[in-house]
Order: sequence, then C-alpha cells, then structure tokens
Amino acid sequence: MALIGTIRKQSGLLVIIVGVALAAFVLGDFLSPRSGNRQAVNIAEVMGEDISYTYFDNQYEKNVEIQKQNQNKDNLTSEEVFRIKQQTFDQIVQKIILDNQYDEIGLHVTADELFELIQGDNPHAYIKQYFKDPETQQYDPELVRNYMKQLDQMDPNARAQWEDFVAAIKEDRLRNKYKSLISQGYYMPDTLLYMDFVEKKTSASVRLVAVPFKEIQDSAVNLTDEKLRAYYEDYKYNYEQDESRDIEYVVFNVNPSAADRKRIREDVADIFEDFKMAENVPLFVNSESDNRYDSTFFKQGELPLGIDTVVFNAEPGAFVKPYIHDNAWHMAKLMEVEFRPDSMKASHVLISYAGAMMAGEDVTRTKAEAEKMADSLLNVVKNNPGRMESIASEMSDDPSAADNSGDLGWFADGSMVYPFNQAVLTHDEGDITMAESRFGYHIIKVTGKKEPAKKVRVAVINIAITPSQDTYQDVFAQASEFQGKANSIESFDTLSTGRGLSKRSATYLTPMTNRIAGIEYPRTIIQWAYTEGIDIGDVSNVFTMDDKYVVAILTAIHEKGIPDMEDLRDRLEPLVIKDLKGDMIVERMKQAKANNNSLPAIASALSATVDTLESVFFNARNIAGYGNEPDLLAKIFSVDPGTISEPVKGNNAAFIIEVDKITPAPADEDYTMYNKQMLMNFRAKVSNNSFITTLQDNSGLVDNRVRFY
Repeated sequence: MALIGTIRKQSGLLVIIVGVALAAFVLGDFLSPRSGNRQAVNIAEVMGEDISYTYFDNQYEKNVEIQKQNQNKDNLTSEEVFRIKQQTFDQIVQKIILDNQYDEIGLHVTADELFELIQGDNPHAYIKQYFKDPETQQYDPELVRNYMKQLDQMDPNARAQWEDFVAAIKEDRLRNKYKSLISQGYYMPDTLLYMDFVEKKTSASVRLVAVPFKEIQDSAVNLTDEKLRAYYEDYKYNYEQDESRDIEYVVFNVNPSAADRKRIREDVADIFEDFKMAENVPLFVNSESDNRYDSTFFKQGELPLGIDTVVFNAEPGAFVKPYIHDNAWHMAKLMEVEFRPDSMKASHVLISYAGAMMAGEDVTRTKAEAEKMADSLLNVVKNNPGRMESIASEMSDDPSAADNSGDLGWFADGSMVYPFNQAVLTHDEGDITMAESRFGYHIIKVTGKKEPAKKVRVAVINIAITPSQDTYQDVFAQASEFQGKANSIESFDTLSTGRGLSKRSATYLTPMTNRIAGIEYPRTIIQWAYTEGIDIGDVSNVFTMDDKYVVAILTAIHEKGIPDMEDLRDRLEPLVIKDLKGDMIVERMKQAKANNNSLPAIASALSATVDTLESVFFNARNIAGYGNEPDLLAKIFSVDPGTISEPVKGNNAAFIIEVDKITPAPADEDYTMYNKQMLMNFRAKVSNNSFITTLQDNSGLVDNRVRFY
C-alpha cells in the first residue's frame, strides 16, 4: 500500500519528467477577449488538428492541483501559472507533431515490447526508479508483479494514474526510437571531413594595416535615401520579423496619502493601548495583526533588530513600543523566556487510528484501541529499551520506520508537532515517554540534545501602511481623467509631460510576451494590444494592476515578415553610415597602396601601424584585437604569401594584409577523431530535441493563445 501511495504522489511529477503532454498542466484563468466568441475559437491548430479551448478548460482544475502537489504549495504565482501554460502549449503541440511523425513512418511500441519495459528483465528506467526495495534501494521485480496484481482492486483514480505512468513509459520509448533513427542517419563524406579538418588545422602568419571606421566622423558621410535603399535591398532579409506591437504607457502608483498615514498612526496607538491590556494575547494578535501569532521560541539574532534588542534585555511582560520599518508598524510583547536546546534527537513508534491525520487506508483500529496498544508498547520498551528499533520497524504506522527503524535523527526545536516536541524537550536523554498528537500516539525515546540556549517567545503585531479605499478611488479617478483626455499619440504625450507623469515605452511586444518594465503581470495589456479592431493611436481603458493603474496607447503595429524600409530607417542609418565610412577608407587605402610598395610605407601614409598576427586559423570566430571579421579571414587564406592584398572592408575596420606564411594541415593525420567529434555534436543536438524546432516550423501552426491568456 505504501508503494501505491508513492505512485499516486509522484504521478504528476512523472508527466513533467517525460516532457510530453500526457496530461496538460496549468492553464490558468483565461481572460476574455473584447470581441468574438471564445468557445468558437481554438487556442491553436497544428498539423491540421485543432487544440480547443474546451480541451484546456476541462483539464484546468485537475492540473492546477497536480502542480500544487508537486511544488507543495497552496497557490501559484502569476509568473508560475504563465510559465506552465507555455510549457503545456509546447508539450501538446510537440505531441501532436511527433505522433504524426510516428504514424507516417510506422513507428510504434508493441504489446510484447511494452510488457518487457514494465515486467521484463531490463525494464524501463521509470520502473527501476519507483519499484525499489526500501532497505537495499535496489530495483525489485517482485514489487512490480505485486503491484500489477492489485490493479483490479484499486480505485479508479489510482488505476488512471497507473495508466498515465504506463503511457509515459510508452511515449518515452517512442521518442527515443525516433531520436535513434535521426542519429543513425548521420553520415559525413570523406571529402567534407577533409575540408573540415583542413579548416581546423591550417594556419597563417600575417601582417596587416587596419584603419577603424570610427576615425571618420558621422558628419563627414553623405547619407542619401538612394544609398539607404540600396543597403536595404541587399540586407532586408536579415530583418524578417514576427508579429509585434509597440506601446507607450503611464503608471499611476497608489501610495498611502498623508491622511492614510495619520489614520494608521492613530489606529496603531489605539491598538498598542489595547495590546497592553489584552488577556488573550494570541487571539488579540490574530485579530489585529497582518501576521498570525507565532509561538516559536527564538534565539538572539533571529528576530527583527527593533524587537531583538529589547526582548533579550527584558523580563516577560515587557513591550516593544510601535516603530516603523519597511513601510509597516511593528510592536511586540515578550511572552516567555526559556533555556532550550537548538536541536534534539529522538526515536518513536507511531500507533495511529482510523480518522487520525495521514492514517493509512489499512489502519482500522479505534482511538481507544490505539491508546491501549500504545500503553502496552510503552511498558515493553521501558522494560527493554533495546527493543525500540525492532518494534518501530514491525509495528509503527509511520511509513519512514521501515527505512529508519523509528530513528528521526536530529531535528530543530519547534519543527515537530507540538506535543511531540514538548515531550522530547521536557525529558532527559535516554528517557522513554508517550505523547498524543493529531497523528496518533507516539512512544518516544529521547536520544540526544544540544546545549540549551536562551530563547524567547514573542507576540509580534505587524500593521502595513497601505492606501485607503479613498486613495485608490482618487488615483483611479486621475487615471480615468487622463484616459478620457488622451485620445491620440500627441495628446497622450502632451498630457504625460504636463502632469509630470513618467511615460514609458515597450517595443516589439510579441503575442506571448510576459515582460513590461514596471508591471508585474502585463498579460491584459498585451491582450488589449492584439484585440481585433485596436489600431495605432487607440488608448486603452484603465488597467488595474494591484497597487497601480496603467493607461496605454498603441503606437506601432509590426506585421509578420520583412518590414518596409521606413520602419527600419532608425536601425539602418547607423549601419549604412558605417558601411559608407568603410568605402571611404578603402578608397584611401587604394591610393596609399598605389603610391607605396611596402606594408610599412602604406601604414605610414595612412597614419597607422603594422600589426603581426601569428597562427590565425580559418575557422576562428574572432581575430585577436579585431573581433568578428569573416571577410578578413577569407582574404588571409586566399592571397599568395608575400603579396600585398587589395583593401578589405570588414565589420569595424578596413584592412590591407600581407601573408608571411601558410602552415598547411598535417597530411598524414588520422581524421577519425574529427568524425567522432562531429557525430557527437550531431547526436547532442538530437538529444536536446533540436529537430522539434524544424518540425514545428513546418507544422502549419496557427497560434491563438493571446486571445485566451
């Protein structure tokens, strides 16, 4: 039964490990688009197959709970929700694409093969991972067989989780087969292998004269639309882009007003007076503070400085007067002072009962029966302490006892359930006692304690200084007034400047962008920018963002494809200017070369120096001192040694070179190592799923996610 529980607990995690959409994960609350029928629109279409909104919606609640269980959290942040939505989308799309590939090439897992993967002599890694002997931690095939025998008696949820587990094994097997087919398709012809070897091993020693483009001022360059157009036509395909939007926006932060601060200060003064009179301090803290009462004992240095310095020099009952820190008021009362160990060590036997917290399904005894049994075992252990470990292994209802014989090891003071912690705290090392908790009855043997240290229990009240509802309404009114008057790009700019608002810009926002400076979760703004009918110059409604309001205006729409030249002008002009500088320097170099017959003389004519580079390789990414200069590399390995080259226009400078020596690649070296290296590089790309990008690019994917979240 413990093994069944393990499979249940890990079922969600397994799906994540496999990395395929056997079950969709978190999708979050889909936000309604401003127009259109959500139910009539699919989130995506891939390989001709629809991914419907209903499919996501039906999975939502279940998958949120799976994710919370995996992370052991009650709530997910908006960032986590968005990230898992993206993962879910990728997984589902990939599964559709790969299933299509499997069907097309006839790839499948047979029933006999699946049997071997689950119950064979060498089963799948997932089986080996989850069916281990608790003592040896080695794979035990008998556990698999026993588990399979119990399937018919399991509840439907457990059987469904097992089916997901098996599906994960099958999917992993299919993907590995597919990767293997791709990997085995690698072949490097000898001619290409030799070319690669030569590029890696051939080197040159070269002297050069370089004149950087920055030596010419921008004002000296004659930039015309004709030259800009020519450059655009040559390089426009480098600027192919995805669909995106540009916006400008202003943020109206909601901060506590002077009136809010005065009111809170007065409230804090009243609360402190009541605090000093309170009889039930924990109840008072829970009713007045932003935090709940914490009964933990703290040692010196663990409490905030404003509290720590007071309570460790005071007697129980002393108060810390209200003070401000990190935009909040704080006050405290010293409840107790004790000398307690930082950590303790104990062994236990847990006797649970039906209805106790985390009691196993096989626990049927009543509470009275559990108490009687625990009393009996307590007497046995007291009379023979050496039996503690064997009794824990054989009779404890704590699942960990099978592995640790009831030994809990060292634990921090306060980390165990209160009755258990107190029982260990109040007994000496070697004592055997019993405590009752919500888990059942514990027979406890105290096996270790650290030296006691002074600790305090403090009742702390924290009250944040927050804006009032009136302040929120006032700021919203300001944002609404701004939104009503800003009806164009010009008026948006004028109003922002006139009111001293900081106008910000966000450019090239793609449909699934989740980052806008100063806004924690900007998806509603992105969705608005992509809403059908929204055009350049349109102003949004007021967006509510926790402690701020935002008003945005759409300033540009970038369609998918190659932008017009005017849209690229600001980006192209610096590049064209640099290119024209290169042409100007090349002309100067040609003249210098025509009038001089040696590299030093050419350098002198150009007010430059001669630089020497040793061991330059053709496949080098960068040239020391000059950076990425592929045209220079090409020239070095294409001129005859001893010949002064024609000028070369590079990326950041123009060059004239003279190659002193070419050292060819060794003629008799074995190329096998290079072939293995390229094969390893290829297989690494396959292992990292690089092929999926290519498949997805050719899948006809239609992505409508921005309409949903």
